[in-house]
Amino acid sequence: MTDTTTETAAAEADTAAAAVPQQEPYVPEALGATRLALLLTDHTGEPVTPEDVAVLVDQEHLKVVDRFKGWPLYSTAAARELDIDLVRSVVRERVAWEAASLPRDAAAARIGWHWSDLVRMGEEGRITTGRGGRYLIADLDKMAAEADGEQYVTAQVAATDVLEIRASDWRYVEAAGWISPAHTYAKEVGRHRTVTVSLYRLGDVRALLELPGVDWEAVRGLPKGAPSPLREYARLAPPRAAAVRGFAQSVADRHGVTVWAWHSPYSGRWELDWQRIEGLPGEATVRQELADDPEAGAYADEITLCPAWGEITREARDLLEPGRAVVIDTETTDLYGRTIEIAAIDAATGKKLLDTLVNPGDAEISDGARWVHGITDEMVADKRPFEKVLPRLRKVTKGRTILAYNVEYDRTVVLHDIARAGKKPMHLEPRDNWYCLMNAYAEWLGSRRWLRLGGGHRAAGDCEAARQVLIEISKGRGAVFTPSPPAPGDPVSGPPPGTALAATAVSTA
Repeated sequence: MTDTTTETAAAEADTAAAAVPQQEPYVPEALGATRLALLLTDHTGEPVTPEDVAVLVDQEHLKVVDRFKGWPLYSTAAARELDIDLVRSVVRERVAWEAASLPRDAAAARIGWHWSDLVRMGEEGRITTGRGGRYLIADLDKMAAEADGEQYVTAQVAATDVLEIRASDWRYVEAAGWISPAHTYAKEVGRHRTVTVSLYRLGDVRALLELPGVDWEAVRGLPKGAPSPLREYARLAPPRAAAVRGFAQSVADRHGVTVWAWHSPYSGRWELDWQRIEGLPGEATVRQELADDPEAGAYADEITLCPAWGEITREARDLLEPGRAVVIDTETTDLYGRTIEIAAIDAATGKKLLDTLVNPGDAEISDGARWVHGITDEMVADKRPFEKVLPRLRKVTKGRTILAYNVEYDRTVVLHDIARAGKKPMHLEPRDNWYCLMNAYAEWLGSRRWLRLGGGHRAAGDCEAARQVLIEISKGRGAVFTPSPPAPGDPVSGPPPGTALAATAVSTA
């Protein structure tokens, strides 16, 4: 073939291709913030982020048109109609702000302050905060110079960096009544444990160096284990924490029960609860024991017995008993749509009792739902309808408490499908037969927020994720105290046989 023939053929092919209409890529009618940001990036050529989408929503240029399992969805048509210059201005404002600001931890590192100082100063309006929880660099540098002494430091920093004494000597400083914490916060240690960290105002720590009659030089440079001269200023009673922990252990030993002791960062109080065996020991008994305790009794007014989280912990432990409860989860065609997947697992063991896709009949799976769980119409086309799955669901839930992470949602979906199938709900209808893990978890944490499960949005996986929430709740809060083993020759005491919880639900944190 000659070059001329080749060029002619190529030109004809290009012409033919141009004549074929190019199919636009499919875009759902509504998208979440992350995918809508990608759509706007392609549309405007600007690096749009979900944060920019939130600003456009706040400015009422975009509106929430739907939701799926709590996630807001926005109209893709409305997004495409946005003025490009408007979107670009929002992006450029964010970029400019990011260049002039720092996120919390980087901001704290820049001036060598604790992050809680920035939060406090921001709440007081003394430092400019903005999008993304960031802090204005100019204000940071100005505050570091003008507010020196107001920042908070830990006991370790106060002792070793400011006073230049051993960290172990700091307890004498506090016991003498010279200083007390200005603030406390809860710090996570590992996956399930929280400790309370005390913070002190730097100016107050520096003022200690001016105390009359205290020979700080005599305290500095002491080797490990050497007696501290500061002991003469403080006749140390057992610290409150040690007294509370000692009392908690004594309750565990005396009654043969598990005890939880947590120092609340919200109230600054210690909170105690314990396992009940046939209802005992009761609150009145433990309160009297607290009053009679020679060490913890001095702090009785600072200790809360039977807090709300304690009751929820005991409920969770009960629900983890063998044969007591089952965890279920559903995936649907749309928000409160028809069931397309349902699973159930044993709460105590995690054993799978039911896990199946469901044919929703003539209902199609919405784009928003498919984006979340990934189940397509083709995947459920040849599956059994809900009425064929219902007998198995009834069987695995009969006589058990039905747990769901969001009972309001899953119970409603199940009852609607039962009604559409023309069947009787039986034990699946009474609200008392259901237990909402999301509400229990929020109350256990002391949170008023809607807490996402964080599962993989498939029924069986979400069941297991919800079961892990139940196990976490069952471990109680703070430190856990169990009965001490009896000394050789001592009579064995403790709970009667058969009352111990499965090992998977016991924490030794």
